[in-house]
Amino acid sequence: MKKLILLIIPFLIYSCTSNNVYINRESDNNEGKIFLNKFYNKIADKNFEAVDSMVGDSLKQLAGTNGISEMAKFISNKVGYYKSYTIDDHYIRCVTGDNNQISYNYKLKITYDKGIIDEIIGFRKQNGSEIKINSYHANSDLLIH
Repeated sequence: MKKLILLIIPFLIYSCTSNNVYINRESDNNEGKIFLNKFYNKIADKNFEAVDSMVGDSLKQLAGTNGISEMAKFISNKVGYYKSYTIDDHYIRCVTGDNNQISYNYKLKITYDKGIIDEIIGFRKQNGSEIKINSYHANSDLLIH
């Protein structure tokens, strides 16, 4: 019985994970805002190819390799030039420890020449890699007409 316990204890210690979870930390939010500025500066400059380089592989599989830049071009054609954005809300979840991951989610109001569009953008940073967009949604009646 002692041998069995001695075999189980190292297994239990090895299989335990140690993670801390932080919600909406200011440092994470500041990092997210820097990424948002880079993204919307590329849209303002109409540098749509550079937008695609900011998109993660999972979203590229869903939307296509240039799906997000095509969506940005479509929005620009429908509502004119990008002017500015404001953050309505955000949710940032940072997990540190055995698996380091930060997910950023922003709800935005984007101002264009012809009006305002609601957008939700999500991006992720995993184990120190660069931040990549993993979700993007734009909604407005301006896009329908």
